[in-house]
Amino acid sequence: MKKNYFKVEIVLPRVKLTRFNVKMISEKYIKWMNTREILEFTEQRYVKNTKTKIYNYIKEKAKSKNEFLYAINIKDKKKEWVHVGNIKIGPIDFLHKTAEIGYFVGDKSLHKKGIATSSIREICKLAKKKFKLKKIIANVYADNLSSKQVLIKNSFKLEGMLKKQFIYKNKRVDNLIFGKVL
Repeated sequence: MKKNYFKVEIVLPRVKLTRFNVKMISEKYIKWMNTREILEFTEQRYVKNTKTKIYNYIKEKAKSKNEFLYAINIKDKKKEWVHVGNIKIGPIDFLHKTAEIGYFVGDKSLHKKGIATSSIREICKLAKKKFKLKKIIANVYADNLSSKQVLIKNSFKLEGMLKKQFIYKNKRVDNLIFGKVL
């Protein structure tokens, strides 16, 4: 007897990316930027992020011609858009039409809900349409299983590895370089 197989479509949450500005800095955001668990796989985990430092960083990115910081927003129960994380594209190499991305979801209760996957999908669309980019890369700690998964779901391929590049939990770990041709 033949089995009926069917493809299950995974429905990702709808996200809206908006340029991050200083008016979006909230106490919740400052807390995220100082929560080691949230920033576990970023270099920001080594920094004490004061409101002034965050403000200056956001202003710097707002003025930049090759780095663009976006707020990741989802609809809450009231159907209002709520900031839940960030995604950055850049620096952009406009000559070669390439850029790097970095991202995080700040609200731990929203991890593993498809938000990062949707955000990467949207930033890739934006990169191609607005910036006319041809390739995106992302650097990932080898121990960051969640980030590897969301990149693979977005058709990124492992293109390289820098051995023992980062220190994570007092040991040296590899930097995995994922890329996607747009």
